[in-house]
Amino acid sequence: MKSPTIREIARIAECSLSTVSKAINGRADISESTRRRILKIVGDNNYTPSALGKGLKNQRTENIGVIFSKEDRPLSLNPFYSRILEGIEAELAINKYNLVLCLTVDKKTNNYPKMIRERNVDGVILISVQKEAFVNQLMDDRIPLVLVDPNSNYHNATQVVIDNEDGAFQATQYLILKGHKKIAFISPHLDRDSFRLRYAGFNKAMTHYHLSIDENYVQIEGLEHGYDQVRRLLQLKERPTAMFIANDLNVMYAYQAIRDLHLKIPEDISIVGFDDIAWSKIASPQLTTMRVYKEEMGSIAVRNLLNIISNDKASAITTILPVKLIERNSVKDLNE
Repeated sequence: MKSPTIREIARIAECSLSTVSKAINGRADISESTRRRILKIVGDNNYTPSALGKGLKNQRTENIGVIFSKEDRPLSLNPFYSRILEGIEAELAINKYNLVLCLTVDKKTNNYPKMIRERNVDGVILISVQKEAFVNQLMDDRIPLVLVDPNSNYHNATQVVIDNEDGAFQATQYLILKGHKKIAFISPHLDRDSFRLRYAGFNKAMTHYHLSIDENYVQIEGLEHGYDQVRRLLQLKERPTAMFIANDLNVMYAYQAIRDLHLKIPEDISIVGFDDIAWSKIASPQLTTMRVYKEEMGSIAVRNLLNIISNDKASAITTILPVKLIERNSVKDLNE
């Protein structure tokens, strides 16, 4: 059931909005009996600070909440999202805001994290996979929010996304211009917009250059299957000469599988990745990949959120960040 507004709480308690505000915020200038009575009404009616709305809009905590989903790899093991977080932290520091981090929400109930329930933040940044019901509830309750690399496209919310389709087109085109025609596509899954668009970009490039796509060369499974995906491809009778792998974490599995089959990169198989995580520069050989400006994603998310917080009438916008091909040593030029 949707939480009541502060005005509705005041009506039930038969008191003023300011009295409700004082009770919720622990002010000393109301009686203890009044405070207890209001807080009981708050609890009985499943009230959350999201319902404070315009009644308390001028009270700022100078805190921003950042919510990750536990469905992803742990933050400490995910170099892509940890770099986005660095951008968020830097931009918040410049603007004299504090960061409140939450690594999960209750998947069964979609309950708000404590920082939102207790109104400890002025707005939230949601990063990566989030339950649609949870996102919609935040928007219904008018919580200032920005989505970064979401799993779906929320047209009525402010988002910061990657130009995934064009990036994938560039990656595939690069392989084609290097003389490759038998090109494989590997992705963890297509449950998220980012990977769906990267697959679309791959298809678009292959079609543009009049190249057929061998269905055996398209491997789409969970990240943990990356090693097996590559082994299967390389054990085909007619194996591909190149692979476009939709994220660099999967490339790490690919490198190991190739070594275990006693093959070499790029002599036996060429690879282009996507994301340009730190590992890409120290891999052997160094990985050619699409650079995503991860810190900038975090910085833009903060700036957009602060604009929403300061302007109730701010329109929802989608910021699409371009990507850049970083040429290193993992692709063989078949034209030579």
